[in-house]
Amino acid sequence: MCIATHNKGIKLIMYQKGQIKIVCSVIFVFLMLSLVSYGVSLELSNIANSQTTSILDHNLTNIQNSSYSDPTIPELFDKVKDSVVKISPSSKSANKSFSGSGFVYDIKGHIITNSHVAGTASSVIVTSNDGNQYNAIVKGKDPVTDIAVLKILENNTQSLVPVKFGNSSDVRVGERVIAIGNPYGFTNTLSGGFISQTGRLILESGSEAPYPQPNMIQTDALINPGNSGGPLINLKEQVIGMNTAAFNSQQGGATGLGFAVPSNTIAREIPILINKGTYPHPWLGISAQSLTLELDQTLNLDPFFKGVLVGSLVKDGPAEVYDIQGRNGSYPGDIITALDGYPISNVHNLLSYIDDNKRVGENIIVSIYRNNEINNLNVTLGERPLSLYTSSSISSQTPLY
Repeated sequence: MCIATHNKGIKLIMYQKGQIKIVCSVIFVFLMLSLVSYGVSLELSNIANSQTTSILDHNLTNIQNSSYSDPTIPELFDKVKDSVVKISPSSKSANKSFSGSGFVYDIKGHIITNSHVAGTASSVIVTSNDGNQYNAIVKGKDPVTDIAVLKILENNTQSLVPVKFGNSSDVRVGERVIAIGNPYGFTNTLSGGFISQTGRLILESGSEAPYPQPNMIQTDALINPGNSGGPLINLKEQVIGMNTAAFNSQQGGATGLGFAVPSNTIAREIPILINKGTYPHPWLGISAQSLTLELDQTLNLDPFFKGVLVGSLVKDGPAEVYDIQGRNGSYPGDIITALDGYPISNVHNLLSYIDDNKRVGENIIVSIYRNNEINNLNVTLGERPLSLYTSSSISSQTPLY
């Protein structure tokens, strides 16, 4: 009995020791796993901190290279500033001009500016960036597109640097641009911004002729008095437009709405202005309006019908001569749907197509919708006169096409 009891005690003790070993083993494994987990956590934390630091460094680099500190802008300004000039009234001229800006067209001394800067003067003073002043005559003007070309009389124009022109048809909304000019007399001032929109149709208040300007470039670069006539330049050092107008809100303050004559219009007109002094614009001789949903409903047209509704006709103008019918009694007027087969959906399409593709005296096929039918009329385009039309149906503020 005693021996049996002793054996059982021995077995119990051995069993308890086995349990202790198992518990110790579990505790050891747990500690090892904890140490490994802690090590992994430290490593992941170091990786995360490293990545965060890398991201912060990358963001800081991006901020340093952002548009607010872009080193290409100062370099761009240095390359083009000598092509920009100041235009001032000349005491030798009997008529009036205005202070503004301009830029060098060629090494022969031709300077481009706005027609409204040249005003009615026959001569002006041109001041280059190096301070040299030159007497210049007004060689040619086009008040319709607000373009003028000057010619420096002196021969010592070696310091003048002609600009490089870009293709304004390639301009895209969102491109960065700079405007250089002389706002309020502060010479060679730079303002910057973006192309806000292209293909704008505007009618300048107080213009010499009631003709809208097509294809205008809109920018949020500040255009102040004195900037008129200065270049609008892309990041390739190319002139893509000439700053000519800014929208002024009646509430006051900067609106960020500036407009520039496209470079393609300038390039097309300047050689003719140099040779002839004026630029002849082709036209139909009508007032008109784009169709709207409301007009479509009034005229019982399909809601998606596109075209230009002819309003009044200029007396003896091409439209009247070639039997285009305007508003007359109960008849609302013909609807122009196409020019030479090119679909016309608004007045901007109509004006830009004629201005860009036609010349005075050329024929154009005008497709009109009349009495539920499309008719094609062969019309010879006339020349837009510069005098204002006033009548019972056409006032000096009526846009004409």
